[in-house]
Amino acid sequence: MTTTIHLTDWEAIQTELKQFGTTGEVTADDTSIRVEFGSAYIEVTREGSIHTGMPLHNLEHDGEAKLIVNHENGSITVETDELNYTFRRP
Repeated sequence: MTTTIHLTDWEAIQTELKQFGTTGEVTADDTSIRVEFGSAYIEVTREGSIHTGMPLHNLEHDGEAKLIVNHENGSITVETDELNYTFRRP
């Protein structure tokens, strides 16, 4: 099952990322949520920034985007008009 979330829906972002991170470490407060799986992470801020990192690459995006969360496949896709990036849970 996939869920599409706009960065403006902070409550849905927190809910979905907490569920996505059940096998990792989740850190959340009023301004950001970060999910870590060893050396890989995804972080989303309430202001609309997305940061991801893995040993060989990273992504930083500011501005409007959709997150497409697929819990079954262990992936989150960051989608904009110019960007389509998929973070996979290790």
